[in-house]
Amino acid sequence: MIAATVPQTRRLEGSPENVFAGPGEMCELCRNYDWAPSPLGPVESWPQSLRTAVGIVLHSRNPMLLFWGPDLTQFYNDAFRPSFGQGGRHPRGLGMRAVDFWVDVWPTIGPQIEQVMSGGGATWHEDQYLPIERNGRLEDVWWTYCYSPVPDETGGVGGLLVTCQETTRRVLMERDRERILQDTERAELRAARIIQQISDEHLTMDSDFRILSLNLAAERNLGVRRESIIGKTHWEAFPASIGTLAEQHYRRVVAERVDIHFKQYYVGEGYDRHLEIDAYSTDEGGIAVFWRDVSERVKAEKALRESEAMHRALFREAESARAEAEAANKAKAEFLAVMSHELRTPLNAIGGYAELMEMGIRGPITPEQAEDLRRIQNSQRHLLGLINEVLNYARLETGTVHYDLQDIRVCEVLAAATALVLPQASAKRLSLAGTECPSSLMVKADAEKFRQILANLLSNAVKFTDIGGSISISCAEGSDSVVVRVRDTGIGIDSDKLDAIFDPFVQVRSDLTRPHEGTGLGLAISRDLAHGMGGNITVESELGMGSTFVLSLPHV
Repeated sequence: MIAATVPQTRRLEGSPENVFAGPGEMCELCRNYDWAPSPLGPVESWPQSLRTAVGIVLHSRNPMLLFWGPDLTQFYNDAFRPSFGQGGRHPRGLGMRAVDFWVDVWPTIGPQIEQVMSGGGATWHEDQYLPIERNGRLEDVWWTYCYSPVPDETGGVGGLLVTCQETTRRVLMERDRERILQDTERAELRAARIIQQISDEHLTMDSDFRILSLNLAAERNLGVRRESIIGKTHWEAFPASIGTLAEQHYRRVVAERVDIHFKQYYVGEGYDRHLEIDAYSTDEGGIAVFWRDVSERVKAEKALRESEAMHRALFREAESARAEAEAANKAKAEFLAVMSHELRTPLNAIGGYAELMEMGIRGPITPEQAEDLRRIQNSQRHLLGLINEVLNYARLETGTVHYDLQDIRVCEVLAAATALVLPQASAKRLSLAGTECPSSLMVKADAEKFRQILANLLSNAVKFTDIGGSISISCAEGSDSVVVRVRDTGIGIDSDKLDAIFDPFVQVRSDLTRPHEGTGLGLAISRDLAHGMGGNITVESELGMGSTFVLSLPHV
């Protein structure tokens, strides 16, 4: 009944729209907040002192909070809102009890607030360390703030007004500045100690060239005590420096404020030193000088120059010897090529005439004669094969081999090479197997030379594998190459000969009986051909356990 007699204008004055009138996020949040269940009750019932205090806080551009009533219900303004950071403290803090919201710092601020609320008057706290949970973690935060009591209608303390400013940045900057100053002082002390202990000689002078300091190395090497020359000019302390290059440079450093590096040679009675000198202009207009004795280095450099001259002479002799050796090697290769051609002509004639006689062109032949002709042809073919190997190696040596690099299907070359050695493998009752090679697998190679390499590796496998053994050939794609492996169950190779087998004219088993005939050029030629196509051949083997030759060529 009493409320009904309250004038309409007073009800409007006490409405949330009026109490929290104005722009800004916090005014809107306060207008929409349901205050009725809170300890403060509905806005219409608030005392004028609370409405006035809330209005002051919400419309202030300084960061402010308000704690009201025995429960210290919390208000804060837009200016304070960024201090909450990210992580949910805002807008949760509106309308909460201070003790529940500021639980992380309550042990510090609780007694301060209690002092003000109990009539102790306003308090001031400068750069107070109050770490709070924000932005998802506990942060070190410093604040400068004032707690001011707000009287209510009874004359008591109705609430507490907090005017605050976060000073974290300034505090940290001052700490950093103090730390930098301390570090600088320590660095200067450390630098002074270092200068005293370094092996370089050092002194400082003012703009009139009076000596201000001298380190231990300078005292020791100059044979003076600092007390005897401090305060003297450089020219008084060291008369021998007058008129030297050093005097010119020192005067220029002081006059032009420049830094100069130069060398000076001093010679005198009992004094013969080559020095490197660095002269720096100081902030005070004076000069700091460092010098080091490089006499031993000068002697060493002279000896080095003499040694280098001797080495250059030796190098020229070695280059001349190498050129002569290369010329001799080239002449040898050319001789082998010519002789191979010359030998192939009569050998081809021998083979041709033997075939004609075998065909009966010169009349009938007896079985014994046929057997003799067969042996002649076998020997002719064997000798021709040896000569062809020598000829191929000679071509490689002279650099006359041409490579026709194309995109080649690996499976086709593997099939062709396998077909070439299949009769030999069958004659020794060897198992010759190949894994399925994808038709899409391509290499950049010369097809004929690719086939020649595989045929040679397979022929060697047949040659050095005993009757009843096995040979396999497989392919795989690597990161930047295609790898073909030829495995056998043959005699294997000693580990100390794995590198030597690729040298020309080398055979793994070169005993007197020579059960495996050949020139020893096959693997040398194969590796050179692989290198010519951008690939390589390696081997893995164990004596008595067989061998695996690995050919790698660039894939397309």
